[in-house]
Amino acid sequence: MKTKNITISAIFMALGLVMHFLVPPIFGGVKPDFLLSMMFMCLIITDDIKEAILVGLCGGVMSALTTSFPGGQIPNMVEKIITTFFCYYLLKALGKDLTTPKIIILFALGTLVSGLVFLLLALFITDQMELFFPSLSVIFIAIIVNSIFGVVLMNVYKKIEKYI
Repeated sequence: MKTKNITISAIFMALGLVMHFLVPPIFGGVKPDFLLSMMFMCLIITDDIKEAILVGLCGGVMSALTTSFPGGQIPNMVEKIITTFFCYYLLKALGKDLTTPKIIILFALGTLVSGLVFLLLALFITDQMELFFPSLSVIFIAIIVNSIFGVVLMNVYKKIEKYI
């Protein structure tokens, strides 16, 4: 593990945590998961699976501590770990040269997996599975927001990377 990667990941996760905590609910009482976007950025700069697992565990704990969804602590932790593995291997398949379309694919599919796993777990635990299909619209809005945010984040990161 490189100290530089760990430090940058810690900064990204801290920014994601602050945004996750401070951003009010926007659509349907649901908050956009900026911690997830920052977690994707951390996964982009990780070198190995151990770093990725650490990012996923930290993201899960941070998300669980700041969730406003009733009973959302366990689903948040589980979905962040599952999403981490999915995105880590997706990044390996996409290759090192991350173009804008690849960033959009990563953030969109990562958000889709995260949202589906979270919804399934949260609604199952709270015995509200009948709300699954009506809740899907929130995931699609989150996919759009996270994809746009991901492109912006990656462009900013590429510009400041040479100074780090």
